[in-house]
This record gives sequence, structure tokens and C-alpha cells, in this order.
Amino acid sequence: MPMNQQDIFASAQLLPFHPILKAPQDERIQYFVYLKKLIALLKWNKRKYTRAQLLFYKDILCGTDPPVLEQTSGQFATTFCYLLPYDVASITGYRASLLHTDRMEAISRKIIQDFSLKRQNAGFFRHCVEAAFGDPQGWNAVQRSAHSQPFHDYLTLARQNSDFLRQTPYRILLTATMSAGKSSLINALTGKNISRTQNMACTSKIHTIVAKPFEDGIVSEDDHDLLIRASRAELLEDSAANKSKKIQVSAYFSGELGGKRLILLDSPGVNASDNPEHARISQRMLKSRKYDLLVYVLNATQLGTTDEAAYLSLVRQQIKGTKILFVLNKADELLDEEEPMDAIIQRQRKFLQTVGFENPVICPLSAKAAYAHAFDKKKREAQEKLGEVMGL
Repeated sequence: MPMNQQDIFASAQLLPFHPILKAPQDERIQYFVYLKKLIALLKWNKRKYTRAQLLFYKDILCGTDPPVLEQTSGQFATTFCYLLPYDVASITGYRASLLHTDRMEAISRKIIQDFSLKRQNAGFFRHCVEAAFGDPQGWNAVQRSAHSQPFHDYLTLARQNSDFLRQTPYRILLTATMSAGKSSLINALTGKNISRTQNMACTSKIHTIVAKPFEDGIVSEDDHDLLIRASRAELLEDSAANKSKKIQVSAYFSGELGGKRLILLDSPGVNASDNPEHARISQRMLKSRKYDLLVYVLNATQLGTTDEAAYLSLVRQQIKGTKILFVLNKADELLDEEEPMDAIIQRQRKFLQTVGFENPVICPLSAKAAYAHAFDKKKREAQEKLGEVMGL
């Protein structure tokens, strides 16, 4: 199960689908108060991810202006106690190492005692704890039990989340010279406006975009502050407080890539004359070869430039046997040209061959149009081509 932030970010948020949301506010608040105490007993409440999750839970369960939490008088229904393990797992980042600890055993005994669970019910609860932290046998026991029927839909999503996190992610590195439209391509592939697009070098940060298993309506970001539910403004503006070179985002990828265990690595544009650090970061990412596919974005309106040739030569030297897909972006801007698109592609293929790419795969598209759904067919073809190259 996940042990690093990148894997944790691949989990969809289950809270928007939680059955407790149908309960009255006083009951939801009491549920949060109890859950918060469990996390404190687990001594996991000071970690960055857990703190962010607790704030998110408080906002959703208690509202933006709740009464004093400790003074709420209501209780929550016993039936909801079986869902507490899934919340504990979510808030602590699905750390499987917690499952067999004395602290987890202590909070399990506390819940069983507090809710006076009899032997059969206590047995089901313990299976819930195992399932929540990704144990396949625990999941099989939970889904066979009649106790799970009231929460069937919720548990189906929880199992989907759990199985997704156990998969090995397919890592895609995107690179380009400045203004090729790499950010627009990321927005088109994810179906989310999560990457700033403008005709300049946007950032010297490494943006990691992690896919979720299903749509939860939430985009998260770790950019100094960890925001479980980041606003559009927060996503498009890098935090000045972040002194590291990394920003991490997670979202469900809409379209053909939806539900795939993917990680997109967005490198800075390499030919920003005012910031040579961009090129150094991208070169280190290339050299690391910690990716399964390289997507090189070409600007269809500026083909065959000196900067392009120099960077392509470097790419060829670094990637060794890694798969590479060339995306010919802004192809729509050439539609009125007298030269047919097939001829443009063939000319670019010859250029790539002169740089050392023997049989380059070139996919023409307009990322901006794809994101705007103006050319849905083109978008599907681009995603299908990417899936084909990835072997999906």
C-alpha cells in the first residue's frame, strides 16, 4: 500500500459519498468529534496530510460556521461506527503499517466497547478495519457480509479506491521548449483546468499530476500548504512560500484516460533565456529515466528551430530505450495553410529523423480545442493514441 505522498494523492476522496452526510448536522458533528479523537489516540494528528484531511472533514461534516464542537449533545447512530475505519484510513493516508499496531488495536477495542458491539458485529467491524487499510481478505469478508448491504454503494467505491492504490502507476514525463502548449495538453488530458497556460515560461517547478480512480469533484494540491480542496486560483498560482522545486496535484482524469493509474510529470520549458534553471531541472528529469513514456510537445507553428534541434538531440541521448510520443500541438492553426497536414507531418518526421529518431510517432492535435471540447473527435483520437503507445 502507499507509503509516499505521491501514492497517497492517488486516492479519491470518499467523504463526498459518505452515508453520514444524510444525517442531521448535530449527528455529523458528533461523528467528526469522535473521529478526531480516534486520530489523536493514534498519534497521527500532527502530520501534514492528516491535518489537511481533518480540516476538509470538519468543513464537510460540520459546515463553515459550526457550533463549538465539544459542546454538541447529539450522538450518531451505531450503524455508522462500521464506517469509522475507512475514515481513519483516508485521513492517515492509507498507511498499511498502521494496521497491526498496538494503537490501531486500541482504537478498535474502544469503538467495539463504546458501541457495545456483540461478537458477530465486532467480527464484521474488525474485517472493516482490515479492508479499510487494503487487506484483500478483509475486503472479501466485508463484501460477503450482510452487514455491508446498507452501505453497498459507499463500500464499492472504497474497494475501488483500495484496489487502485495497489496498482503500479504508469509515469508520463511531458517536455517541450517554451510556448509549445504543454500546459494546454495537460488540461486536455486531465479534463481539468489545473495547469496555467500563457505565452511565457510559467514556472520553474516540477508539477506532478496524480490520477484518481473515480470522479470525486475535488482537486487537491500540495504547494507548501496542502489543500485537499484547492480552488482554481490556488491551482493556477504557485505559492511564494514553497521553496522546493515540486508541486503536486491530484484529480480524476476525464475521458479515455479516466480510471487509469497515471502520473503526469510536467517539466519546465527548456529555452527560457531569463532562467537557465528551467533547462537544468528538465535535463535532470530526463536523465533520471523515472518514467515509462516521454511525451515531447512540438509547436506546429514553430517547427525545426535551432532551440528545438538542440533540445531534441539532448533528449535522444538521455532517454535510451524509453518510449517517446511526439505531440504536434496547435495543428489547428495550420488548417488554412496551403500545405496539407499529411505533408507537414511528413516534413516534421524527416526533421526528427535527422536528429536521430528513426521512426517517430507523431500525433497532431489542438490541445486548447480539445480541452474546450470544440473538437471532441480529435481529443478522443489523441487520448486513444496515447493509450495505444502506453499499451493500455
